Amino acid sequence: MKRIIWLPITLLVLSSLACGLFGRAEEIIDAGQDAATAVAEVGEGLSEEDPVDSPDDGAVEPEIEDDALDRLESYRMRMTTEWVPEEGEPDRFTMEQSHTREPRAQRVIWGDITEAESMEFVQIGEQAWSCSAGRCSEMPGDPDDFAASFDDPGLIGFGLTSDDAYDSLLGRETVNGVQTRQYALNLTPLEAGFLAEGDVSDLSGEAWIADDPDLPTFTVRFEMSWTEKRQERTGRASVVYEVYDVNVPFTIEPPEGVERIGLPEDVPLYPDTEQQFSMEGMVALETPDSPAEVAEFYREEMAAEGWSLEADDDMDELVQQRWVKGPNTVTVMIRAEGDGTGLMITFEGAR
Repeated sequence: MKRIIWLPITLLVLSSLACGLFGRAEEIIDAGQDAATAVAEVGEGLSEEDPVDSPDDGAVEPEIEDDALDRLESYRMRMTTEWVPEEGEPDRFTMEQSHTREPRAQRVIWGDITEAESMEFVQIGEQAWSCSAGRCSEMPGDPDDFAASFDDPGLIGFGLTSDDAYDSLLGRETVNGVQTRQYALNLTPLEAGFLAEGDVSDLSGEAWIADDPDLPTFTVRFEMSWTEKRQERTGRASVVYEVYDVNVPFTIEPPEGVERIGLPEDVPLYPDTEQQFSMEGMVALETPDSPAEVAEFYREEMAAEGWSLEADDDMDELVQQRWVKGPNTVTVMIRAEGDGTGLMITFEGAR
């Protein structure tokens, strides 16, 4: 019987919400807006508290439950891939993910998690943030869309396709506070095909499957490594995946710096608007009102806040106002969008 181990990798597509709202938006929101990644988490070592017991006569092939993570209150995951050539610098990539059900939230970070090059996505309830290169953007989020990976882990066939994938049961071990069964795996080069860039040999792997009466059956830890030849260089490649902090209470917070997101205090917010996107220096909104109504509102309210109108260009379906106050500048772009109006406010200067 063919048995497949499924490892949960959630595909998150952070769509470019403001790009295309106005012609200049791409320039402003380039950092962190179009990101699509698969995320999961990996640990650095097994628990040393519980030694491996002798194998028993239990079934070698465990039944992995596809909806296992749906039944957890919280968890973290990490996955690390690494390439260590015999000559040259090693290459390492990490993806991490955290989930809580109450409150409903998730956090994803991928790249070099210790450096500024990493990217981060956070969803808490109906609000979401995306951060890259030290800049964060904010947008409304539908929990059923952005946090769907909690209820539907986006299980993708990661790995084992051979008929006898589970070679032997090695014993039992507690990994990250979860009782598991440890299995040696019988692997073929096909299992490394999704990551390998060259010829694969000497492939080995192990899996730790939850065997806890209080938990569903899922992969707690998975290790796979192989020798590979890439462009005339030989080295060792590996992937390690792990689930931890299972049902452990923790809180997911907004990313650092989000307090900078939003309009300055002296820039009025048009009533009856829905925020579409926000990042440092820019806010995009929508309203069912007409462009003429929005434009007149800002002519009156900006002046009341002490701003001076430097330019007011009315180009049919697009109105662009430029306001100045001391070293500060605000540009208000108003454009007809369907049955309503799209509004983009950009601001710069000393605040």
